Amino acid sequence: MYKNHEIFLPLSYLNTTDFIAYDPKFFELIGPNATVEHVQNLAYQSHKAPCYIKETNELFFVDWGPPGGDDGVHSWQYVLDIETNELRKVETTPPTYNAHGCVYYNQSLYVVTDGYADKESGALVKVNPRSWERETLVNNYLVQPFAGFNDLEMDREGNFWVTDSKSGWGRGITTFTPPTLPSIYFIEHTTLRSKVVQTTTGNANGYFPRRKDPYGERELWAFDVSESRSVLSKKRLLNNPISYFYDGVRVSRGGWIFAGAGDGVDVIDPENGFTVGSVRMGGGENLAVSLAFGENEIWIVGRGGVWRVKGVRERLAREW
Repeated sequence: MYKNHEIFLPLSYLNTTDFIAYDPKFFELIGPNATVEHVQNLAYQSHKAPCYIKETNELFFVDWGPPGGDDGVHSWQYVLDIETNELRKVETTPPTYNAHGCVYYNQSLYVVTDGYADKESGALVKVNPRSWERETLVNNYLVQPFAGFNDLEMDREGNFWVTDSKSGWGRGITTFTPPTLPSIYFIEHTTLRSKVVQTTTGNANGYFPRRKDPYGERELWAFDVSESRSVLSKKRLLNNPISYFYDGVRVSRGGWIFAGAGDGVDVIDPENGFTVGSVRMGGGENLAVSLAFGENEIWIVGRGGVWRVKGVRERLAREW
């Protein structure tokens, strides 16, 4: 019988690896030439909302929550030049406070925010990455303020799926009590009509639900989507992370599910829910929070900065 130290000592080796395969499918996806590079070593802080801007070859992301900025509140975002590795701060016009999630679609950045103290509720905004002009699209649900948007995804038709979270309130970024339970909203692209499609008593993160408690809800659920796109049905458990919780969930061109999972990024088979492999971030205080796809690369942001995964065999970026 193994003693505790005999079981866990070999596991420390995982922090020296870049990739872990649990299924041969992971080798087929990643290929033999993939590498992981820690390109920006930033202060111990959560970094979120990565968006790869193909036309300018830049990565957009944010420094989120306390202790960054002024008590965790700031109006700037990062832009990383992929070729030179130069990092600069930008501000939108008007300013965007406490951005939390981002999707790049049709040459525009679509960004969701937590809001700002008691002055501004969570909002979905559109940002021009050349002029940095911002347009607010949605900032209330039938006049009711949002608790604070956490992350979003867009479908092929341009509709939005947004998680409304209590994280901003819990981190002291917003001062009002969340008006509703953490939820997922569907927002039509053409009309900007919004409706709740799922709620939770835990928290809605990127992408739903979120709890750090190992005995609490940390599951990744799958749903069927109606023809109108506005109704979810047949909720079923797809996967449960081995530690921490899934964040920044993204689906690749081939349908693979990539999710920030604390020590790294898990790759999940969408058909059976098995984790086929993981991309590691080196352990310690490093923490994978969110990710964005290039054609054959992955950009990962979190605590510890920015990582670039190059040389992935499978094409990852979607058509939209």
